Amino acid sequence: MSAEPAPRRVVAGHQPNFFPWFGYFEKMLKADVFVFSDDVRYPSRNFVNRVAIPIGGGVHQWALPVRRGGDERIADKHYVKDEKTLTGVVRTARYNLGGLPHGGDIERFLDVFVEAYRKYETLADLNIATIDAISRALSINTPTVRGSELGLDRYRATDRLLKRLERLDADAYLSGQGAHDYTDVELFAASGRRLIWIDYVLGPDLLGNDLPYSVLVGIARHGLARLSDAVEAFRETRLRKAGMRE
Repeated sequence: MSAEPAPRRVVAGHQPNFFPWFGYFEKMLKADVFVFSDDVRYPSRNFVNRVAIPIGGGVHQWALPVRRGGDERIADKHYVKDEKTLTGVVRTARYNLGGLPHGGDIERFLDVFVEAYRKYETLADLNIATIDAISRALSINTPTVRGSELGLDRYRATDRLLKRLERLDADAYLSGQGAHDYTDVELFAASGRRLIWIDYVLGPDLLGNDLPYSVLVGIARHGLARLSDAVEAFRETRLRKAGMRE
């Protein structure tokens, strides 16, 4: 039996999370286009405004306080904006991560966060600014688009994903493992487009026990250069394999 041909154009997407884990960036790396899913309802328990970091042998939820209301879409959710809140959020990162071997590597991203925090009002704008800065530093240059720019609000769940592929001229969607419960696999199959479940291979090898935490933990402990070099090597290997298939 011949191997299934590689997809022509792969789309991936995720909510614009707060300093997300490395797997978020691995998904970006493996896609041809990445969609910031700010057009979905703001979830009550989520990683859009919080992320885990290790503190004193335990796990702490590092959080950015948000305002009430604006829960219909992540794009409409506002964060609490005052200097006291900003100082507290940044201090938590510096105090707990700054002492790691490469703690100084996270300063550039905290600076981006501070600038964006003062510039913007919505959680999506703020998080996307920091994600963009981190992805560029990791040598990930995947083009991005916001779900709210695609005009697909009337569609739900799998229908919306398929419309994304249509709008972005793509034939495959790269999905996280957590989407099994709400993705209609049969609908995908009937559409003629492929649904690919991501296999996280880069992050576990690089970060080990630090993988579930914010990417800033991995950067502070292992160094931005090491992570960026690994991303570059992964990309080159994938390009070589693609060339061999051609």
